[in-house]
Amino acid sequence: MEQQIDPNLDAKKKAAWQIGLAVFVLLFALTIGEFFVGAVAVNWWFILIAIALLKAFFVVRDYMHLPRLFKGDEEEH
Repeated sequence: MEQQIDPNLDAKKKAAWQIGLAVFVLLFALTIGEFFVGAVAVNWWFILIAIALLKAFFVVRDYMHLPRLFKGDEEEH
């Protein structure tokens, strides 16, 4: 059983790490902003909901790998 080695694997891994790190920094910044909005303007609940939904979108898209379920290339692993 020989495994085929993808020559672009290192580039793909590097791109995945860069995207993951960028999303992590974005989530960190959104969390800090969410904290200050909650601490200063308690009545701005709609902004807090919008920030929470945006953060949930990024977590599901980038960390839970939900799009992989619908890709159809399960044999590539």
